[in-house]
Amino acid sequence: MALRIYPATLLVAIAAVLGMAAIANAAQDDAARWPNIYEPQWPNVSVSTGGDQQKPAGVTAVEKPASVPAAPVLSAPETMVTGSAPSPVAKRWHDFKAAPVIVVPAFQGEFGLRYWMNFGETAKNLYNIAGNAMVSRLTYDGLQGHAIEAYGRVDHTSGFYLKGYAGIGIVNRGNLNDEDFPPFITPYSSTNSEQREGTLAYASIDLGYNLIRRPDFRLGAYAGYHYLDQSVSAYGCGQIAANNAICGNPVPNDVLVITQSNHWNSLRVGLDATIRLGGPFSLTLDAAWLPYVKLNGGDSHWLRIGTSPGSFTGEIPEDGQGNGYQLEAALTYAVNRDVSVAVGGRYWRMDSNGLTHFEGNVVGANAFPQPVDWKVESYGVFVQGSFKFGPYPTSGIF
Repeated sequence: MALRIYPATLLVAIAAVLGMAAIANAAQDDAARWPNIYEPQWPNVSVSTGGDQQKPAGVTAVEKPASVPAAPVLSAPETMVTGSAPSPVAKRWHDFKAAPVIVVPAFQGEFGLRYWMNFGETAKNLYNIAGNAMVSRLTYDGLQGHAIEAYGRVDHTSGFYLKGYAGIGIVNRGNLNDEDFPPFITPYSSTNSEQREGTLAYASIDLGYNLIRRPDFRLGAYAGYHYLDQSVSAYGCGQIAANNAICGNPVPNDVLVITQSNHWNSLRVGLDATIRLGGPFSLTLDAAWLPYVKLNGGDSHWLRIGTSPGSFTGEIPEDGQGNGYQLEAALTYAVNRDVSVAVGGRYWRMDSNGLTHFEGNVVGANAFPQPVDWKVESYGVFVQGSFKFGPYPTSGIF
């Protein structure tokens, strides 16, 4: 069967093809295109609906002579497609550099309150003038106290930080064992007294620098100062050995017999670290060595203060120098970005060697200073809550 093509049908098909081509060409002209940097660009002059070219005012149209061949079109090299060789466009992109990260100087801080339930012991060994024999030993053990402290920390973007704490408390429990040794006291004597109404005050301040700063780990080194003021009081007296001449008749527990007040000043250097454990938990560690410890204290034997020969005129001054160390750890839970709570523990130990100054403090006797060794231990657990503030820029301040 022969295929018949009617003229009208052919005309409709040709018109449809031409219309589709015109639409495609218009869409291509209107679309955003990269400029062809290899081909001269002619101005895009609009065409009126009447078919006549409209020239802008003051512009004379210039026609290319028919006898002059058109300028050859420079085709883009193949490397423009693959990007395997440099090109003007590629060079522009290769010269692009990310903006440097600018750290704005700022500080951020943390402030909190802490309750510390503490335990411990403080004791001294008193020697003869030559220092080769022990005369007496007083041991305040089983001490239990409670303290409230404020603490804070400020970190700067430079890496430096300042931290510290200050607290006050009571030492409401404990026991004093007072021993005297032959040949200075014969026979050997050992008495017990109840310790209560003691007091506690302490403070510390450190300046440090963060040696390592990572999102999950921080390590800093610091140097600072620590102060501890501890006072203990012994009530009553009862002999527990065979020397009935000393407290053989028990002294009632409502009678104050001895008060010891010691003031410890220390220089300290240490390391502290924060370890992110995942989620809201982190671990804080702090270890300090006390290379220099200075003790100033006083011993008041209230039942021996008087005016008769051999009595004490008042408090007997004591001093000493030594060293020590302090350890602390806390497990922190971040409630949110600004608020956190923690539970932790700490241990302090300080020792000193010095003198008990009897000279000028014994009635009717030419007394001399005698060597004395002191130690203090404090340890316990604490709970705390803290609030973070900042960061605050420091530009224009420093």
